[in-house]
Amino acid sequence: MRTLGLIGMGILLTLIQGNLYRLFGPINRLLSSLTGVGEINGTPSLVLPLVIYLGVHELSMPRGALIAFVLGYLIDVFAGAPLGLFAFVLVSVWWLSRIAGVRLTAQTKLTQMSLAFFFALIEAGIVLMLLAIFGADAHRPVELVGIAVPHALSTALFAPFVFAMAQRIHGGAGAGAAGSPST
Repeated sequence: MRTLGLIGMGILLTLIQGNLYRLFGPINRLLSSLTGVGEINGTPSLVLPLVIYLGVHELSMPRGALIAFVLGYLIDVFAGAPLGLFAFVLVSVWWLSRIAGVRLTAQTKLTQMSLAFFFALIEAGIVLMLLAIFGADAHRPVELVGIAVPHALSTALFAPFVFAMAQRIHGGAGAGAAGSPST
């Protein structure tokens, strides 16, 4: 049941993420005019913190990898990305966060935001490399490099919210350990 709940949450986050450009477009234009720099683009990846959460907290490796793959494939389908691009990227990020999860814990908002920022940069790097290697337009990755840091910053800002939602769905075990009464 947890698996379906996490996949459902991922579908909801994918749909929200797909429509955030409507909110962030005017905000980005306002920030660009206030700061005097060119167009600042960068909408958050809401699914990425969920995948990081799974890498750090999910005990079952097959379940975590499967959920990361399904969420990546859904992003490929909903975003019109080449099929398999984000499926590969999110499984890679899940695996890397699984390795980092041995050393780090995402208990505080600061570590959650730091992990999300770091892995959003890794995600952007993997996507840009794959587009440079396999993409039809060789100039597209060069154009997209400028949005990697704003994308990572906006993803980091939303990470604590996504981690909290994932914790509610994922775990009765984490709630009992935090001191809240279990009924």
